[in-house]
This record gives sequence, structure tokens and C-alpha cells, in this order.
Amino acid sequence: MDASRLRGVSLFDGLSDSELARCAAWFEDEQVPAGTRLVNEGDFSYRFFVVLDGDIEVRHELDEVRRLGPGDYFGELGLLTGDRRSAKVVALARSDVATIMTWDFRTMVAEQPLVAERLRAAANRHRRDDAGS
Repeated sequence: MDASRLRGVSLFDGLSDSELARCAAWFEDEQVPAGTRLVNEGDFSYRFFVVLDGDIEVRHELDEVRRLGPGDYFGELGLLTGDRRSAKVVALARSDVATIMTWDFRTMVAEQPLVAERLRAAANRHRRDDAGS
């Protein structure tokens, strides 16, 4: 994947060009039509997602938890904790997402401490937000 696609994502702010290129090499670009279910609540966690373009909805049971757009990301909670997916995630419009598999996600977290810190903070926020819903 072209590193420039990740340049505007806050998760990767502050990385050097070579660090960003290293991260981009682990991601695959995927275009999904509206209505595509990217994650099912209760599924095993094996992918992390970055929204490059589009409109994504995160639902827990019947409630909308959050809306995601370009630059947002999801799926870190399950990959960091080993828990099953805590929400259903659906593309509301044609969307472009970057995905990374578990084993590459773990390598990225190990090699990029700044990214790892941000992912852990996001996971903690999502855990608190989900507990409040």
C-alpha cells in the first residue's frame, strides 16, 4: 500500500517517512460497497482497520456507538486484549479501508512505540465508551 494513504491518519502522525513506509507495507487497501459488514459482534479478532474514505457505523447490540470517517480506525481493542469483537461494524457508504492482519499488527505495535501508545489509549477510550452505553 502507498504510504501517502496513511499520511493523514492521526495514528501515524510524527512517524518518519521510512517508519510510515514500513507500516504501509503491512496494510492492504480494500474497497467495500455500502452495506458491507466488516466486523460481527462476537467474532474472533484478527484484523485492524483504518478508514481511508467513506462512512462507517459501529453498533453494539441495537445501539449506534460511533460513526467513523476518513482517518479513523477500529479493531485495536480485540487485537490488543485477545477478546472477541465487542461491536458490529458496517459500511454505510462505499468505503475504502486499509486492513492489517493480527501477526503484522503485533509486529507494528512492537516496532512502533508511538503507534502502540496511541492504539492502547484508543482501546482504553473505546472500552470506557462501550461500558457507558
